[in-house]
Amino acid sequence: MTDNSSNIKLLMVGIGGYGNRYLQSISEQSEGTLTAIVDPMPEKAPLGPELMAQGMPIFPSIQDFLASGIEVDLAIVSSPISFHAEQSCALMKAGIDVLCEKPIAATVEDAEQMRQTRDETGRLLEIGYQWCFSEAIQDLKKDIIDGVFGAAKTLMTRVEWSRYSAYYSRNNWAGCILNKQGQTVNDSPVGNATAHYLNNMLYILGEEINQSTRPKSVSAECYRANPIENYDTACCRIKTEAAADILFYTTHAVPQDDGPVFKYIFEHAEIDYSNLGDIIATFADGRTKNYGNPDADRMRKLAFCIRQCRAKNSRESICSVESATALTLCVEALQKVKVTNFDDADIVKQELEDGQSLLYVPSLPEAIHKSFEQQKLFSELGELAWARTSSTVTIP
Repeated sequence: MTDNSSNIKLLMVGIGGYGNRYLQSISEQSEGTLTAIVDPMPEKAPLGPELMAQGMPIFPSIQDFLASGIEVDLAIVSSPISFHAEQSCALMKAGIDVLCEKPIAATVEDAEQMRQTRDETGRLLEIGYQWCFSEAIQDLKKDIIDGVFGAAKTLMTRVEWSRYSAYYSRNNWAGCILNKQGQTVNDSPVGNATAHYLNNMLYILGEEINQSTRPKSVSAECYRANPIENYDTACCRIKTEAAADILFYTTHAVPQDDGPVFKYIFEHAEIDYSNLGDIIATFADGRTKNYGNPDADRMRKLAFCIRQCRAKNSRESICSVESATALTLCVEALQKVKVTNFDDADIVKQELEDGQSLLYVPSLPEAIHKSFEQQKLFSELGELAWARTSSTVTIP
């Protein structure tokens, strides 16, 4: 229904949380026009009251929107994780292209349903892992595919992002395995808040620009400081079809933020990134190459999808269903690992004036940094009283 002389008509599904960032990005560009919104509680979103006052068509459900007859080209799904598959599939079946925010879905089964629907309908379906769409990561991946660095050996990333009590009380699924309706969410730092950085390691090892390497097994340790159902701290070693090991360290139980920090070790070079800086490759002969900052344009994914809507019959893909499912395979594997509670004696509670609190483990930052530098899991350091031997899950 679109042509090159008209704007792409956009549907926003979920305008609270990360959806608010999409709204801000939409307002700052000229290629797409916000045409309608789906959100059951728009009045609670930061821009909801303003959009309601402007007369923006807002519907409580996908079904209500589809019944309205309003036509759109691209839907941006930024709803809670448990709705991603159902909503994305309904939209594609209605002939609408979809940009679904990460993670693709709570389960591999849901992701497979999305893949099947994409193939049956022929619609565009991209998953919003923003680093995949960044110019820095695209240039880096092209060099990896071209063999510039030689074979991949070990890829490591650490992310320490503190999360206060309000983070876990903001909805009915934060830190949960199942939400209040019994739907799987598997919310954790691996599957949600820091998922971009594990996904990026899987992604850049993929043989094609829209592929990730497939994980073969995950050896992991999962820990919990907060009173939640799932874990808030994890370290894991992932064996991949690319024959390179991936090491990932992530936690919300720290007093302050640090990361993401990564080191990717290849046959002829090491690639480093730290805390919103540039990605730098250092070759064995001392040469360096600067790939820039992967966070320079976090909404490049939206611009990409708008362009693909215009392309129609010659569409490209960057973060495909198949690519994004690699992360979900890892998330499901970690869910099979027993969660160890930190002892009360290992946890500090910090009270804030606004009534919030932060639970953190003072020994965690040093443990993560040391494990990262030595390419070990926590238990392999042999010096942490709270550490428990990892469990290995084979991925069929």
